[in-house]
Amino acid sequence: MNANTPSHLSHAQRLVLTALLESRRVAFERLSTLQLEGQSQVEAARRVLLQDADDARQREGTHEVEGIVADIDSGEYTAIRAALERIHGAAYGLCVDCHVEIPFDRLQIEPQTLRCTTCQTLHERKSKP
Repeated sequence: MNANTPSHLSHAQRLVLTALLESRRVAFERLSTLQLEGQSQVEAARRVLLQDADDARQREGTHEVEGIVADIDSGEYTAIRAALERIHGAAYGLCVDCHVEIPFDRLQIEPQTLRCTTCQTLHERKSKP
């Protein structure tokens, strides 16, 4: 822990959060591998494109949903990786909007979170179409 690390998170708490983040990172990577059936993304995309065109209409809806889920997963994975990079820095555990300390209990549930509950609620309201 460096000198600029907020005091509301102990070294032990940071270790717990690091383990949670690492566990989630590994789970996403395993899931990604399973979804691709061991193929690279290029190989998986090629396989989908070569599938029989007769059932294209049936697959269209499924692929759209899969694409949305993949986008969400990709964002979550990116957030986890970013949290792992900043976990020992001064900014980790502080809300990016109001700079209040994010409680350890909240971080245990969502260790990649950037915002306190109040700011996250406001952020989600602004993001809704």
